Amino acid sequence: MDETAVACKSEYRELKEEPDGDAVAYNIDDLPEAILEHILSFVSMEDAVRTCVLSKKWQYLWTSRPNLELSDWPFSRREHFTNFVERVLVLRGSAHIKRFDLSCDVLGDASRVSLWVSAAVKRNVEECFVDLSDIQGDFVLPYCLFTCATLTHMELSIPWELTLPSRIHLPNLKVLHLMDITFVDKHSTEQLLSSPVLEELSIEDCTWDNLQTLTIGAPMLKFLIIHDEDFDCSSIDPYSCRVSICGNNLKSIHFMSPFLNDYQVENTCALLEAHISVTDCCPSRIEQLAYRLNKLLEMICSVKKLELSSRTFQVLSSTDELYLHLPVFPNLKSLDVGRLDMKCQGIELPSNDEEYGATLDPAPPCFSSHLRQIELFDLLLCEKKVCVLELLLKHATVLEIFMICTRWLRPEQGDKEMFRKKLLEIHCGSKNLKIAFSDH
Repeated sequence: MDETAVACKSEYRELKEEPDGDAVAYNIDDLPEAILEHILSFVSMEDAVRTCVLSKKWQYLWTSRPNLELSDWPFSRREHFTNFVERVLVLRGSAHIKRFDLSCDVLGDASRVSLWVSAAVKRNVEECFVDLSDIQGDFVLPYCLFTCATLTHMELSIPWELTLPSRIHLPNLKVLHLMDITFVDKHSTEQLLSSPVLEELSIEDCTWDNLQTLTIGAPMLKFLIIHDEDFDCSSIDPYSCRVSICGNNLKSIHFMSPFLNDYQVENTCALLEAHISVTDCCPSRIEQLAYRLNKLLEMICSVKKLELSSRTFQVLSSTDELYLHLPVFPNLKSLDVGRLDMKCQGIELPSNDEEYGATLDPAPPCFSSHLRQIELFDLLLCEKKVCVLELLLKHATVLEIFMICTRWLRPEQGDKEMFRKKLLEIHCGSKNLKIAFSDH
């Protein structure tokens, strides 16, 4: 070993044995409390409480954790859970709560559960998630929850009647999700669903039986999701509520419903996308469904991206007087109609003894102005389907891409070439058409 290497090794040993006075040995306890509290926010509430045994500094650090997740499932006995929740709330003192997440059975503790929610409100909660089940007896959420000035995000999943105060004031509520709730009173429900800065509203599997009309008048609403429960065909008197929705700023709507309610969306000039899916189409309701869907489509005709489930399309096509006069969508850029039989109405296929070919009359105006791409899924070509494709391609004069998606069929390369050859033999109105295959 040369002298230079020996000198370097000796110098390293000296530095190691006698560290510089400015050097600092870092320990997790030396981190600021704000950072430690942030670290605790990534572990479960139970694990956060367990850190109290680490040192004196950690003894009460968990009590100022910004997020509280309280769930009864880890506890084997009910009293252990209730004692834990109340100990957590007492030891927190007046420390603010950013997110309060309560998930438990109510059983006979309705008043106690209500007090827990009140405690979160008093600590200026910003996000409140309440998921309750097994309610025995009467249960009412604390009225202070519906006048909380700090609340920005609320999710309620309660299989019970939602009794609301006569006055609701949520000036900063931007996100509201309601699940499994039974609406009781029109006036208070309208106040809740029409908060002044509400931007995102989701109503899932809720019961509307007690309401005949309802207006959702949130002026800043951008995203609306309504998922209704499937309709019981044995029901003698199905509910029907006329729901009017202010759509001045709506960007996206998603309906998955049997449309027992009559949904009307007004002033949708800002709408970008819409998804409409019928979850039930009992024969006795087909005509009613068709008229409601057609009216809804007329109201959202300014949409740019439209998705209709195959069942929705079948309902619309069941009534000739409506199907032949569907609304025009002048701004439409993308249309998805699910998986359909290629022999759907509107395209007349020729029989073997006809002299003339199939007709598409009238051809949608967008075929010659906006339609740039067509995607067909799991297509097996036959003579009749080739006739249908010929109609589409003949009128699609600005078409650029014809995509065949083979997610399930997985054809061999030889079959793809056969498909391509048949398609190329079809007379096409576009001069820039590209035919492509996709496995996705």
